[in-house]
Amino acid sequence: MFAGFFYVFQFHCVSLRATTYRKKYGTEYGKSISVVYRADSVPYNNALIRGGYVVVTDKEIENASILPGKKVRKMGVGQGLYLFINKSGKSWRYDYRLDGKRKTYTFGRYPDLPLGGKKIKGRGYVKGARDLLIEAKQLVAQGIDPVILRQQEKQKTIDAQRVSDELIAVDHNTFKVVALKWFEIKKVGLAESYSCKIMGRLDRYVFPHIGSIPVVKLNKKQVADVISNIVDCGLEDSARRVGQYIKQILEYSCDRGDIEFIPMGNIKTLIPAHEVQPMPALADIKRIGELLRAIDVYSGTFIVCSALKVLPMLAVRGGEFRLAEWTEFNLDDAMWTIPASHRKLKMKAKKDPANSHLVPLSIQAVRLLKDLYNLTGRGRHVFPSVRGDARPMSENTINIALHNMGFKGELVGHGFRAMFSTTLNEQGFNRDAVERQLAHKEKDATRGAYNRAEYIDERIKMMQHWADYLDNIKNKP
Repeated sequence: MFAGFFYVFQFHCVSLRATTYRKKYGTEYGKSISVVYRADSVPYNNALIRGGYVVVTDKEIENASILPGKKVRKMGVGQGLYLFINKSGKSWRYDYRLDGKRKTYTFGRYPDLPLGGKKIKGRGYVKGARDLLIEAKQLVAQGIDPVILRQQEKQKTIDAQRVSDELIAVDHNTFKVVALKWFEIKKVGLAESYSCKIMGRLDRYVFPHIGSIPVVKLNKKQVADVISNIVDCGLEDSARRVGQYIKQILEYSCDRGDIEFIPMGNIKTLIPAHEVQPMPALADIKRIGELLRAIDVYSGTFIVCSALKVLPMLAVRGGEFRLAEWTEFNLDDAMWTIPASHRKLKMKAKKDPANSHLVPLSIQAVRLLKDLYNLTGRGRHVFPSVRGDARPMSENTINIALHNMGFKGELVGHGFRAMFSTTLNEQGFNRDAVERQLAHKEKDATRGAYNRAEYIDERIKMMQHWADYLDNIKNKP
């Protein structure tokens, strides 16, 4: 009798507490008050209640924590549902028995999953932990394991998504998508300027025509049309290069398993035979003299005029010349050390300082460079752009100046190297020394062994002889 009286007293206290909360905080706050079953009989809110209920608010659930000396806590909220608390957070769980085995079903983490469901504007009714508990109990009553059912449904979703992704991939695995993946691999080890040329050609000639076509649907005619369109524009060299890119991209796609065969024929049949055209260079001594005199009276800027006077004496590549920096020059020792990073080398070789190249400077070249130093010596580049020292001279500056002087089609900046090589070889200079000065690789393996020596003493004399030779030609009428 006493026990029954105590149980009624507990229920009365709980009801009185709920009523007090509603009066104190209002009806809306009262909605968040829940009757909590203390299944673990742990003191809660300074009260120990066995087999009874405790009123708990959302705030109390939020503030619930692991009790001192414990690693976890199970805070029951009735009907077998409890809030599991450990150092990683809180989650709603339900323990049940099925086929004689005790199992645990985790509904979700708190506060992502609230205790009770509620209506949200624009989303309708959003279920809470108690709603999921009712559904789980119904499944258990039918002999269905809610954990296994959820795993099966998750797997079905994954399988359906995979099928959907495969179907989408067929349509979205376009030639452009594959080409960009190929390019990310291709560009490793290439100079940035060369990488830009590759992507520029693809953007200009290829992507507008077949970029949006899935690789599995691409056929030989579509590829052939791309090549033919470039040829029709008179760009045989570009057509040849683009054809090589397309073939490499399709081979990459085939290796990845995107396609079973390469939908591309022999592009050589689509492109006219290639005739190698040497760089325009002057061979006539009289014409060379006219060029040197024209440079002396050219009306360009001081920087451009200086570049035109120095370049013929050095016989270096255009890129090396344009990118020259004052830190590379030792005018007292009459030597220019071109760093590997500025040379025409593979990317790996560019990173090796041992691949630098020495250019002996003649007396005439040193004098011109010292005069130029008074103007550009405070900056970085020897031949800065007209827009400022932040960038070097444009690669077209020298060629435009040569055209303006009346040598269009006869000579380009690179042609000075051919003049240097032809003349010095005819005059009997050591071929190895000439080739080393031009920084050419020796194709003959036997001769290549000797090329490892720099012939520096011979090259110093050779470079001074070349500068004197140019002066003599210039001064002859």
